[in-house]
Amino acid sequence: MAVLIVGVPETGVSNLPPSLQDRIAAADHIIAAPRFHKALPDGPKVEAWPTPFSDVFDRIEALRDKQLVIVATGDPMWYGAGVTIQRRLGAGACEVIPAVSGFQMAATRMGWPLAGCETLSIHGRPAASILPRLYPRAKLLLLAENSRSAGEIATLLTDAGYGAARLSVLAHIGGDEEARFDGVVSSWNYADIPDFHILAVDCADCHNPAVGFALPDNAFVSSGKMTKRDARASALAKLAPFPGAVFWDVGCGSGAVAVDFLRHAPRGTAFAIDRDANQIDMAKQNAVTLGVPHLQAIHGDLPDALASLPQPDAVFIGGGLSADLVAGIYEALRPGGVMVAHCVTIESETLLTSMWQHYGGSLVRLSVHHADPVGGFHGWRPLMPVTQWHLVKSLGGER
Repeated sequence: MAVLIVGVPETGVSNLPPSLQDRIAAADHIIAAPRFHKALPDGPKVEAWPTPFSDVFDRIEALRDKQLVIVATGDPMWYGAGVTIQRRLGAGACEVIPAVSGFQMAATRMGWPLAGCETLSIHGRPAASILPRLYPRAKLLLLAENSRSAGEIATLLTDAGYGAARLSVLAHIGGDEEARFDGVVSSWNYADIPDFHILAVDCADCHNPAVGFALPDNAFVSSGKMTKRDARASALAKLAPFPGAVFWDVGCGSGAVAVDFLRHAPRGTAFAIDRDANQIDMAKQNAVTLGVPHLQAIHGDLPDALASLPQPDAVFIGGGLSADLVAGIYEALRPGGVMVAHCVTIESETLLTSMWQHYGGSLVRLSVHHADPVGGFHGWRPLMPVTQWHLVKSLGGER
């Protein structure tokens, strides 16, 4: 029998349609947050969500012969429990009935068109994960973790240069205890905020320049061994990040390319691989600091470290170039997937030219000069030229 996952508003089950209330009353067992227990029918056995949440699957398995109802908040498939449960059990094993989402209600309270808002969750996620979604005039709706979330977000935004943003706490929206707290991020000082709330961030008064396709080099912790911004922007343009993409950053150094890729690939997955443990540590630090903490940094030798990774949509080779490495990556790459390789030495360029002649694609020389002081004047100071190879794997998979 399918598990019934019911989304309810803040007012609880009493405001659900009678037919749905009848289905809940007919259940053998209900799992629901404690704040909903009082309004639940007397017949079924009721328990709270387990801690940790992952234990819910043991409870579902133990109750597989029972009529089980799981009561969630709002739309269970919008950063809700229904996403994880349905992914684990399969769509055919779950029936999901949503209520109006808290994001929808928050948008109406703020007077914002929901289609123009960034909707995110920091419930069980690092607060820094919102950083890639900040930009001038952005409007963010954030599902909070607890009563400390507003203060954490205010500090994060201030440190990121968005201290002029306005922050609103929308607590228990639609319920008898609905409350609202408004303020400016840089001077936020509210206490006693309820645990259950949505944060609304309005960046209308922020005049930070948009970051663009590639972060500045000084945003990263680096030993100097990194793909510089101009060359990185060129690589990213050809790697073509998209939502949900799987990316490999091979010979990642500081992880700059992987970090920037994830910033432009919501729900994406990236693996940064390097044989130097110090580089891997820096890549992990950069990922956390720059808002993509889900980057998976792997310390290992090439090509062995690639063997167990999921099939990539895009691959960047920044180090460790060899014919065997390219052959393995080409084989693993999805049809239509993209590979970009950079090199700066004559020896690597010779190999890269050979790979281009064998596999096809395009070969480009990137030459960047910066205007720097020369005495009382200025002159052009060159960076080392970068040879870039770009290849799209044909849909048929052949070379």
